[in-house]
Amino acid sequence: MRTMGLSLTLLGASLGCSRHAPAPTMRPADFPLGERFPALPPRPRSTAGGAFMRAWSDGRAELSGYRARVNRYGELREAELVLIYVTEPMDRRTWVKDDAAPAEHRVNVLKLNASLKFQTGVYPYSVMTSVFAPVDRYRAEAFSPVKITLSAQEWCGHVFHGVWPGDERATEQVMSYFAEEGERRRDVPTPAGTLYEDALLIQLRELDGPFSGGVDWRGSLVPSLWSIRRAHTPTAAVEATIARSRAQLDGKDVHRFVLRYGEVTRTFDVEAEGAHRVLGWRGSDGEEAHLLGTARLPYWQLNHQGDEARRALFGLGDEVPARDAGAPR
Repeated sequence: MRTMGLSLTLLGASLGCSRHAPAPTMRPADFPLGERFPALPPRPRSTAGGAFMRAWSDGRAELSGYRARVNRYGELREAELVLIYVTEPMDRRTWVKDDAAPAEHRVNVLKLNASLKFQTGVYPYSVMTSVFAPVDRYRAEAFSPVKITLSAQEWCGHVFHGVWPGDERATEQVMSYFAEEGERRRDVPTPAGTLYEDALLIQLRELDGPFSGGVDWRGSLVPSLWSIRRAHTPTAAVEATIARSRAQLDGKDVHRFVLRYGEVTRTFDVEAEGAHRVLGWRGSDGEEAHLLGTARLPYWQLNHQGDEARRALFGLGDEVPARDAGAPR
């Protein structure tokens, strides 16, 4: 196993959204549903590298703002998208964040919250997708997720969709206001090595080694929960490919990844150097996203009047500060 630059045991104590008071101690018996989650191997195949740990254990989150277009009801809508990456500890018995999780049950993850907001006619949409990917490698591909959740709110109602991936199955739970969906929990067959489209915004960044060993990938993939939500289709693994190449984007060297499954094509451009930010993507359905700016901030502390001006640091303010807001800090 590779050695780490910093102790994972200490990682979660200072990172992520902090609490003002310790959470009450909870027992696994308090979470009977957790017993039915797919099991994670007892030990990782390898541990996170020192360079990754040094970059991601500074007590801050990385926030990237995007100008985006999303396809809804057959029309493209202008959208605001923010990707929030931060490391935090989870308890493997429950797969919830727990700063006090004992060492034998603690799994430190890189969490991605993707916050999407857009307008449809008179009413707005707010969609949050969260991906929880262990920083240590438990499965063949680095940052294979242990939990993915989506919540969507609009004026008709709100929906929750959660997926807990395993080696040969994923467990999903849906809570919906639609009668034909209702509330359900079921297992979804997934071949070994199945990827999840929602996790690609972590994995394609290659933060701790090359994706797919640096070569093209072919296998099974579960489409994004947001695409499943819009199509009202069952969750299922599909055959997919990801081809990689080198390219130039606005004078920058990028790794270009082209995802294909069914009639879907999605092209991602990722910085070849530096922080390996996702510079943008575009899809065969007209959807696209373009990076506006990035900042590293303890955003959970910036919740006071006047802190709104900090949004300019990652491209979403009315006026971007004079210094380069496009580089992470």
